[in-house]
Amino acid sequence: MMAIAGIIPVAKWLAKSKPHSDVSCRLCKRAQEQRGASTGKLPEETYGHINSAFCDGMATTVTAAHHFIWRHLYASMQAAQTPASKLRFVTPDKKSSMNMLWQEEEFEQICSRESLTEKAAEIEKTISVKEHERDRYDFDPTMFYENRFSNRRPDDGD
Repeated sequence: MMAIAGIIPVAKWLAKSKPHSDVSCRLCKRAQEQRGASTGKLPEETYGHINSAFCDGMATTVTAAHHFIWRHLYASMQAAQTPASKLRFVTPDKKSSMNMLWQEEEFEQICSRESLTEKAAEIEKTISVKEHERDRYDFDPTMFYENRFSNRRPDDGD
C-alpha cells in the first residue's frame, strides 16, 4: 500500500519533509564502502532503485528473487505442457548461453551459426552498451557485439 501511495520511507521521499537532506542511496554507499570504492557519485535512493539490481546494496537479493520467480514460472509452464504442445523450453540451466545452445545439432538445423551471428550483431548494435559490459565483452573489440550475444542467456530480455 505504501508503494502505491508513493510513501515508502526512502531518502528521496524523506527529503520532501526534510529539505537539504541527502537523497543518495545508503545501501549503495554501504556496499561501495565495504568494497573500498569511491562513494562520490551515488544514485538517488528511490523505491524503484532499491528494488532493482542497479542498487549495489540490493543487487544480490533482487537477482536471487528474479531467479526464484523465473524458476517457479518455468516449472509451472513446463508442468502445464501437454504432449501435443509444440512449445519446447530449451533450457532451465542458468549456465546456458546462446553460444551453448547453438552447439546442439538441432539448433544448427534451424539456421546456421554464421547467419545467427550476423543478424544478432545487427540487433546488438541497436542496444545501448552499459559500462560493465565493456569490461566483460571487450576482450576482442572487433567482436564486442558477437561476444555479448554469444554470452547472453536465453531468458535475458535485456
